[in-house]
Amino acid sequence: MKTKGWKEVFGFTFNQHIKTKSFIISTVVIALIVALIAFLADFLPVLLLNDEIDKAERAAKGENIFTVETLYICNETDIPLSFDAFASASGIALKELTHDEAQAKIAEIADTTERAVVSVITSANGVLSVESKYSGGESLVDKGDCSALSSSIASGVRAQYLVHLGVSEDNVAAAMADVRSHVSSAGEEPVSEIQMILNAVVPMISSIVLFIFIFSYSQLVAQSVAIEKSSRIIEYLLTSIKPLAIIIGKVLAMCCVSLLQFIIIGAGGVLGFVISLPFGIVSKASALAGTVMAEGTASGAVDFVNDVGAAFSGVDATVFIVMILSFILGFLFFAGLAGLAGASISKMEDLSSAIQPISIIGVLGFYLAYFPQVTGEENTMSMVARYLPISSPFILPADYLLGKADIVQTIISIVIMAAADAVVMMLVARVYEAIILHTGNRLKLGDMLKMSK
Repeated sequence: MKTKGWKEVFGFTFNQHIKTKSFIISTVVIALIVALIAFLADFLPVLLLNDEIDKAERAAKGENIFTVETLYICNETDIPLSFDAFASASGIALKELTHDEAQAKIAEIADTTERAVVSVITSANGVLSVESKYSGGESLVDKGDCSALSSSIASGVRAQYLVHLGVSEDNVAAAMADVRSHVSSAGEEPVSEIQMILNAVVPMISSIVLFIFIFSYSQLVAQSVAIEKSSRIIEYLLTSIKPLAIIIGKVLAMCCVSLLQFIIIGAGGVLGFVISLPFGIVSKASALAGTVMAEGTASGAVDFVNDVGAAFSGVDATVFIVMILSFILGFLFFAGLAGLAGASISKMEDLSSAIQPISIIGVLGFYLAYFPQVTGEENTMSMVARYLPISSPFILPADYLLGKADIVQTIISIVIMAAADAVVMMLVARVYEAIILHTGNRLKLGDMLKMSK
């Protein structure tokens, strides 16, 4: 059998590479970097939204969430208003003032250590207004707290005004519901800004990572074949193993080596995320998702996680299956061509020129996959990149993850990649045995095909 002995070549090549210092060190270092990135991706939002999260957690415990201790209210409208429930829920002392008392208190807190806010509610020409003044001096009242407090009062005024106009209390919440506005082209689902960023960043990162792994290890196949041929080791191997078995063993071994490193690095990312879970934004927002706050200070944290969750809502076991299949099929395609390139030369100095055509093909495939992600739009280029064997390994996993490619399109793309691999392997089977012992100038594709007949 022409493939007899491939297992021995596979075992030798696999063990030779995974035991090298370069493989071990690079794998550990990259895995640690990816783990750190995954950790920071979950932890950094907690630092950025720390104030909102802290307020939400304190509000859930019934504590005062503001740097304000006393709220002075002056109602100059004819609408009966009450803020007792708000004061009780927020833990702020509430005092009602007349117009003159409010003006005197504003003058008093201009230079005081009292942590106070004076809010004057007025009505003019049918327009309700809330003007709030926070104490200056060394009171340490946060301006942002004053703004949030004033917004809460305004919401309370609006709700009570609706009741005053005859709206039932059961319908007030519905009448005050936010109306969100989204702009998108016809035929597309509206997405948030966070989702738009993730939809652009995730595919680009995915394309780059897959390209680096597939292409760098494919070139190692060419280098390995070229080294053995130029050092004449191949002649000793051919005394007991068929040429086709050698290339099959090498390609499969390097595929497993690259896949092993890919999985280890991916596991590092998962580990970093798991470590961050107890104090990351995901766990924080999950705990805060049910917290109802009058001024909505937790909305930023919750909305952030909801948007991220929506962007990755399609993550399941099939996503990882598609990623691994794309990786393996893409590797076999480029590694098969790289093996032929390595066998076509007799001197190591010819290696760079031998793999140059494959490099051009690989870079072209990468950019075909990369540029549609930059535009973020489904167009002819993205469709071509999804089904073209030189680019589909780099674009398909991200497209499937983000819902740009459904299961039928994904299966078609995988089938096309598998068919392309079969064609390449048939070419390798026909050509490799005829050119492996060739010495002299580098063989071009036409020369290799002639020798294989």
